[in-house]
Amino acid sequence: MEKLAAAQINFWRNKAWPKNWVLKLFSFFFALFLWYFVVGEDKVDMTVSIPVEIVNLPQNLVISNQFKNQIEITVNGPRGLIRRITERHISRSVDLSNATPGTIVVKNTPETISLPSGVRLLRIKPTDIILQMDKLIQKNIPIIAVTHGTPKEGFQLVSITTEPSAVPLTGPQLVLEKEKRFSTIPIDIEGLSHSTQITTSLDQSQDITDLVGETIVTAHIVIEEKRVLKTIKNIPVHIELTPKNIDYTLKHNDVTVEASIPLSQSLDKKKLINLFTAKIKLENLPPGTHTLPVEIVAEKGIRISSVDPETISVEIKSIEEIPRQEIAPKGP
Repeated sequence: MEKLAAAQINFWRNKAWPKNWVLKLFSFFFALFLWYFVVGEDKVDMTVSIPVEIVNLPQNLVISNQFKNQIEITVNGPRGLIRRITERHISRSVDLSNATPGTIVVKNTPETISLPSGVRLLRIKPTDIILQMDKLIQKNIPIIAVTHGTPKEGFQLVSITTEPSAVPLTGPQLVLEKEKRFSTIPIDIEGLSHSTQITTSLDQSQDITDLVGETIVTAHIVIEEKRVLKTIKNIPVHIELTPKNIDYTLKHNDVTVEASIPLSQSLDKKKLINLFTAKIKLENLPPGTHTLPVEIVAEKGIRISSVDPETISVEIKSIEEIPRQEIAPKGP
């Protein structure tokens, strides 16, 4: 018996072993381990969500519709591999390099989703992805301010402007072409008696809100007292003289002014003429006939529409210098 055992030992000792037999033996056991891990482990079904990834979208196109950016897949495979699917960041890639404006139906098939070896795809939901492709355009859309209510009695709304006055947008052609202008949410001016500014949002469609979100603008509101248009006659013309004795004659001694006057200042008709001063200057003019402009100075808040006549003819007959001592300022 001992001789038989010794003979077997010598046989294996003297046998010619292949090269790298240790590495090959290790590979055999590793393959056996993998086989057990993949085939021998319990298989399970699991539903997971994976993202839809849009790639190679042309610069002049945009996806104008809302689409589901995740799909659900049901897979079958060893429990260990299934658990690792989410760690491998598997996605459904959609290549739009050849896209043109219009509707594109993208089919979700097993070939479009890359899964680990040993994992089988059972179902995909949804089976189709519908994309509405549109041209990408730029457009400035003007803003119209909308108000409700009325100012305080005796006051009026003069103007209302927004900052910015228009909204620059970049988006789908079909969406932006429908928008001619934006309106503000109605701005309350009830009882206002002074100018002010407020921030407000725009009354915009859901498509625009999805595109850019809520837009905020500043409204500048100008409120002022109501005005009346008055014609004031016989306003005397004053002469501004230089330090000389001038013998002159005016063709007209008074003027008529048409002006827009705040309501509170127009109530006393007797004092209307005192709201204006008319004057002409006879400075450094030689003897002769001159046509000079009439300068009207009005109280604050008054807007002059016209002056009649706008110029007055002045005939200067003679000029005599006033002695210096006579024009010296008087004082103690």
